[in-house]
Amino acid sequence: MRSLQTGAPALQSVSVSHQTPGLRPDVQPRRQPTLMRKYEIVALNQAGQIIDKQVIAPATPMFEDTASAFARGTLISTRRGPMAVEDLLPGDEVETGRGYEAVTWIGSTIFVPGTGDRASGLSKLYRITAEAFGFNRPMCDILVGPAARMSLRRERLRSLIGRDTVLVPVHEYCDGDRIFEVNPPSSVQMYHIALERHGTIQAAGYEMESYHPGRNAGADLGQNMRALFLSMFPNVEQLEDFGELTLTRTSRDVLDNLMVG
Repeated sequence: MRSLQTGAPALQSVSVSHQTPGLRPDVQPRRQPTLMRKYEIVALNQAGQIIDKQVIAPATPMFEDTASAFARGTLISTRRGPMAVEDLLPGDEVETGRGYEAVTWIGSTIFVPGTGDRASGLSKLYRITAEAFGFNRPMCDILVGPAARMSLRRERLRSLIGRDTVLVPVHEYCDGDRIFEVNPPSSVQMYHIALERHGTIQAAGYEMESYHPGRNAGADLGQNMRALFLSMFPNVEQLEDFGELTLTRTSRDVLDNLMVG
């Protein structure tokens, strides 16, 4: 995948006017800065053509989660062998929990240090150390962002939810040993990958979630923001086109409670 263009900053503040009814014409409306982010998209459209576009959109979790799972250099298992995430293109077949499937969409943005006190949720990264969960799981360190979810298997879950695997946010398992928070001193290009159907992909030999906006995606978005969000996905026409989640998402607290309940 081509690196982000440098013609515009990765993050920028845009002043947004808030019209107040009855405001005198000689009084300037209050303007509040909205943090915006540049996203680069490469996708297969519905005709099977590769579309390459850039979108300027808010630096909020709804938008940032589209591109903040895997850092540049993360090895993704493909039919042709391990490939760095930045080298993937739509149409490449990656290893999933169902076999090999084609990538349909790739989103990318840039982690910018020093945004912890801003509206952006992309303010920290996390490192999963090699063999944190057993031999070759993962086979090497993985640097991930706040959108990354990993699969966890617990046999007891089978009797509770009908399957033994759930998806949990990586950052909730920071322990300073196997998984720990990192604050890179310079910018890092981040990615996320979507399949035609929600599932898992192999990142450095460990099972991680593919992109899906979630069941309640867009519930709090107005018409304009919804249209802007959908403009990032040339392969879908409406949010329902993402399909169902094929694995259960949960939190560490809920999972821990289930295990001891």
